[in-house]
Amino acid sequence: MMQENSIFTSQIQRLFLNFSQLRNQENFWERLRGDFFGGTVAALIAVPYGMALSVAMGMRPEAGLYTSIIGGIVAGFLSSSPVLISGLSATAAPILGAVTKTHGIGAALITGLLCGLAMTLIGALKLGRFANYLPQSIVTAFMSGLGLTIFVSQLKAFFGVQPQAIKYNFGVVDDLIGVLLVLPSVRAESLLIGGVVILAMILLPKWNENIPASIIGVFVATVVAKLAGFDIARVGELPSGFPLPHLIHFDLNVLPSLLHPAVTLAGLFTINQALTALAVNRSNNIFNREKCDRELIAQGTANLLTPFFGAPPGVAMLARTIASTRAGAMSRLSVISHSFVLILFILPLRGMIAQIPLSALAAVTVMVGWQLTNWSRFVALRRMPRVDAALFLLTFSIVVMADLITGVGLGFLIAMILFVERAAESTRLEPVAVTLPYYTTTTESGVHAFRLVGPLFFATSERILLQLRAMPPIEVLVLDVTATGTSDTSAIELFRGAFEMQRSRGGDLFLTGIDPHLYQMLEDIGLIAEIGVERFTLKTDATKESERFYALFGSLLRSQNG
Repeated sequence: MMQENSIFTSQIQRLFLNFSQLRNQENFWERLRGDFFGGTVAALIAVPYGMALSVAMGMRPEAGLYTSIIGGIVAGFLSSSPVLISGLSATAAPILGAVTKTHGIGAALITGLLCGLAMTLIGALKLGRFANYLPQSIVTAFMSGLGLTIFVSQLKAFFGVQPQAIKYNFGVVDDLIGVLLVLPSVRAESLLIGGVVILAMILLPKWNENIPASIIGVFVATVVAKLAGFDIARVGELPSGFPLPHLIHFDLNVLPSLLHPAVTLAGLFTINQALTALAVNRSNNIFNREKCDRELIAQGTANLLTPFFGAPPGVAMLARTIASTRAGAMSRLSVISHSFVLILFILPLRGMIAQIPLSALAAVTVMVGWQLTNWSRFVALRRMPRVDAALFLLTFSIVVMADLITGVGLGFLIAMILFVERAAESTRLEPVAVTLPYYTTTTESGVHAFRLVGPLFFATSERILLQLRAMPPIEVLVLDVTATGTSDTSAIELFRGAFEMQRSRGGDLFLTGIDPHLYQMLEDIGLIAEIGVERFTLKTDATKESERFYALFGSLLRSQNG
């Protein structure tokens, strides 16, 4: 925590230092205006999405804005990127929505706090880099499954219906069937208001992609509902002031059941944070592993604070950050502007927000889900390798019919198994001809040399040993391991097994090109002393080492043959 405080202090000092430097530059007002407009554009995007996702979680609409205001400014100050903006993500909607429905809002806030704690620990332990190891097919399948989950979950509010309870236990499929069965009772007012928002979000970007289509759509839909006098559910009255930090009330008995969704959310947020930080920082040529872990600590710290203001956790938002930089954002002043504009919406403009129909916010979430699903990915499956396409469909199906973490976890496990299989197939024995001062590797001489190509690990060492045992007895076996690459401890068992095989057959074994690290492992475990140091040579200068080894090898053969 002392480290985080020092980071926070240094960031404040850097902020004022940068501000002081800006004032001395000729384009000071231009850059200041760029930061303000950049933060404003990001805030305009955050308003409808933050409220819509918050409602989708079963919380008050303003809670999603608190996430962007409080969490956004804390994470922005601690972040390594001066323009990175965070807020409420669609990733959290299905997870926290399920917690809210089962255990209440307090339990959902505790889940967010635990998520922040986990993200901070992951960053502090420098484990963030592993988030980049997920195969692309799994990431895209997860995003598509998440999108469909969000899309279906908001159809009931979009149509203004109460879905039937379906108990097939097929996740999103149950929700979709429940809505379809009650479609004849759809409310025309809700459908009209939602349709206005969706049309705006589809058509306006085609005219100008920089227009905040969602907020314009929500504004127009609110005006239409007000003028037409529609009797539909609205956001309702907002608090008259900004919330003060307070204790979270929840049932301690449900704490164990919150660990799974908290870990799930932390894992998904870690992936999101790492990928977003990678994209943003690469554009500024400042990304490295340490900065990735720094981003996790920054966002984790923010998520440790937001629950005490009644807000769900947030994560870095790539779309808002890009929109902010396109509008001219260049420093952390844009993060301050982002939070300031959102405060204006909550306080002076709260009367207008209170009139927003919930079906309009549901339409925003429906569009978010549809865009995340990105059906073009399914069309592209025909051009993907069959294994990758099958992995995509499997992960997507499990995410949709089970849950997010199970789908990603199982997909990753299968991907790793397939990778191990491909890596194992790449390891092989290649016969090589070795000319020695007195012997040549021919059948007549009884000397055979093989080069081991590919990694030596648990999936390959035993297979190579079986191949050696299947060969006829060899008087002298030479294994050249200069091309083996990565090796683990199972390589030790391969060499020991080959030596014992040769000894039982009355033959001899020589190993050349041993990596110094592997040689140290062999020496520590006692295999060098057991087999004999004269039968090993290190991988150093290839020419000189080969000459030395083969000269020694030849002298040993001469002594053995009298």
